[in-house]
Amino acid sequence: MNLRTLGLRKSSPLRADHPGIGQRCVLCKRAIRAGDRTGLVPPLDSEEPALAVGLICHWTCIESGLSRLRQGETAVGTTRQFLESWADAFSRQAVAGERFDAYTSEADFILKNGRSFEYAALPRGVRMGRPRECFRNAATLALRKPGIYMYVEGYAVNRWIAMHTVAHAWCINSDNFVVDRTWEEGAEYFGVPFRHAYLSRVLRVRRDYGLIDNPEMDFPLVTGVHCVHEAVIERA
Repeated sequence: MNLRTLGLRKSSPLRADHPGIGQRCVLCKRAIRAGDRTGLVPPLDSEEPALAVGLICHWTCIESGLSRLRQGETAVGTTRQFLESWADAFSRQAVAGERFDAYTSEADFILKNGRSFEYAALPRGVRMGRPRECFRNAATLALRKPGIYMYVEGYAVNRWIAMHTVAHAWCINSDNFVVDRTWEEGAEYFGVPFRHAYLSRVLRVRRDYGLIDNPEMDFPLVTGVHCVHEAVIERA
């Protein structure tokens, strides 16, 4: 994670006459001393450092805290367990209501046709896309370079939102590693890889991105209207 995206800026070693000397670090509560490097958090409505309101901390405290946050919040299998719980709940509802769709829910579709993928840093030449537009970011990359990347849709965990599994889209490379243009640090990716022809065909019809959660076309993958074998890359 680039800490600048969080509004954090690293100072040079503080001089003895710096106004922050003697203030308490907001994380460890120890005094700021000459020679320390500190983090300044800008106010939301100003580009000026937040030193004026006392929001100053040791840079080592910032790095240590964020490192612990990244490493400890996501248990292995979190996304799959989430999908299984969702699929089980909808399966019982479907039986009670006598629904006969090909799949009982989007989660059921993902579990039966998807698999886990491992996160990797963006490869050289691939840039981050627009924030909060994962479906668009992944689709445009896959369609622009179909010989290199494949579009995947499912669920994953953003390491900066602890234990929070969300709908997400990304690409994979030829080694099946995640290429995520939206999140700088993701985990527990579980999704369905789609054929380029199907992705292109649906996006020509829809006014929005996304293949599985597709209310405009009445959820054709979940209901079975669209043949899964023509849409999905089957598991190896």
